Formats: sequence, structure tokens, C-alpha cells
Amino acid sequence: MPDLNLPALETGRLLLRTLNPASFKALTSKHDDETLGAALNCLTPEMYAGIKERFLTYGLDNPRLSMHNWLLYRKDTGKLIGDFSYHIIFRRHLRAEIGYSLYDTEDRGQGFMQELLPVTLKFGFEELGLERIEALTAVDNWASMRLLHKFGFRREGYARRHYRFEGKNTDSFSFSLVPEEFIPEPALPPVEKLVRGFERHTIPEEGWTHEAHLKVALWYLFHQGEEEALCRMRTGIIAYNLYLGHQNTPEAGYHETLTVFWITVLKHFLEAHPHLNYDEALSEFLQSPQSASAYPKTFFSESLLQSVRARSRWVAPDLQPL
Repeated sequence: MPDLNLPALETGRLLLRTLNPASFKALTSKHDDETLGAALNCLTPEMYAGIKERFLTYGLDNPRLSMHNWLLYRKDTGKLIGDFSYHIIFRRHLRAEIGYSLYDTEDRGQGFMQELLPVTLKFGFEELGLERIEALTAVDNWASMRLLHKFGFRREGYARRHYRFEGKNTDSFSFSLVPEEFIPEPALPPVEKLVRGFERHTIPEEGWTHEAHLKVALWYLFHQGEEEALCRMRTGIIAYNLYLGHQNTPEAGYHETLTVFWITVLKHFLEAHPHLNYDEALSEFLQSPQSASAYPKTFFSESLLQSVRARSRWVAPDLQPL
């Protein structure tokens, strides 16, 4: 498989590989579609065909209009998950329109775009020399609108029949951002910063304490429910351990029984205090005996907790029921 040697930017979890019309055209002159699709980590021929259509067939690169594109890859798996582009750059007027997409639903809702925008918007202002960045969203795409607002975008107008989607033209809201209003890192409450750091693997090892575990787990439970909280804590801890250079083995690293235990304890606490908001629930729980790191030993013997069986899967308590 050829090494495409594409220029790249990085965030905590993502690698952004540049793929502009000129470089894409040069690559297609050297490699066939099957080879190039595999080298770009396209999961299907259809994925490659879509990228080729947007960035080559409809690519812009002339004295008046151009574009700048990145393909987005997860660092932990190498998976191609989406793209971000300045897909219309008006060179004379120093303005551009952005577009972004995540291909699979499993990669959405994980904060990738919020992680990405500080890097790509900074690139637009500092490297491309833009004085205005524009974005258009579907009128019901609330998630995208919230994201744009976080970085300083202002809604300017309503574009009728602006975007072709599933065989018909649909309306869009238009937004813009200028350099002096760009917010590189939106202000977040401390707990949300902690959650983001956990997801991006930016928390220093000494900061990933027992209390930090509880804060993140409770945040997921409060906002996303038990099933999602358990899934995110399980995959997040495993990935964070690997990021730090530690292994998840039968003897060390991730512990399934303890993770399920703490999610269950926190869930029961929230059920017993339904009228508390997150901050109130966190404060009250951290003051309770249940928050102690040794609390699991009320239910599990030391030998059971240290067993390979308990580390690898959920095992019921052997001292008293949970």
C-alpha cells in the first residue's frame, strides 16, 4: 500500500490529513481507485466515491475560488470517520464557507467536532488569512448550531432552498465568524472540562484520581443514562490506560466489576435523590461514606476483587448483596 505522505494536523484524538484538489488529482494519476481508497482507509468503495466526488470532481482550485480539505482519522484505531473543509474559499475577498461531516452514527456525540474546530478555525484565520468564515446548517440541526455558537459564530440570516438534500432543496440558517470574535476554547464548567479531558486523553495521570472517576461517571449517568455511562466509562478507561502506555491485562488495568459497581452505586444514589441537579448530587455524594475508595470492600472480598474473573467481567458481591 503506498504511503501518500499527506500533510497533517493533530488534535488529542484525531489526525487531520490534507487532501486538496491538486494533490488528489496527482494521486489519481499514480494510483487506481482501489489502491487509493485502501491507502486512505476508506471502508467501502462508496465511501471513496463520495470523497472523490466532493474533493476532486467538484473540487475548486483557480485564481478566484479554491478549497482546503482534511480527512479525519481516529488516532486510536486509524479509522476514517469524516471530513472537514473550507469548500469555497473566495481568495480576493478573504472569506470562506466551511463544511464538516462524520460518516458513522457511532462516531457522533463524542465531541470530535468540538475538538476539531479550534484547530481548523485557527488555521483558517492564521494560515489562509481569512477575514470571515461562513457556515450554513439545516434549520433543525440544533447540535451544529450549538457548536457554532460556542466558537463565536453569529447567525445572520435564513437561506431559502439553499441545500440539495434527498432530492429536494431545503432551507438553511447562515452563520459567520470574524477573527476578533473567535473563541478558540469555549468556556466550560470544571466538570465538563474534566469529561472532555477524559475523552481526549488530556488529563495528566496524576489528575485521574478516584474522585475524578466518580465525577465523570456521575456526569455520564446524569446526562446520558446508565447504559451509555457504562459504555463510555468502560471504553474510555481502556483507551486512556493505553494512551498512558499501560496495559489492560488479566492482572492490571481496566476492572469490569469495579466499573459496574460504581455505576450501580451512583445510579442508586441518583434514584434516591431525584430532585438534585448534577452539582448538588456530586457534592452530596462526595460527602457520603459511599464515595470512599474502599467502599467496594464492604461488598467484595479482597481475593474476589483481585481475581482475573472479576477484572474481566461482572461478578456479583460475595460478602453482601449490592
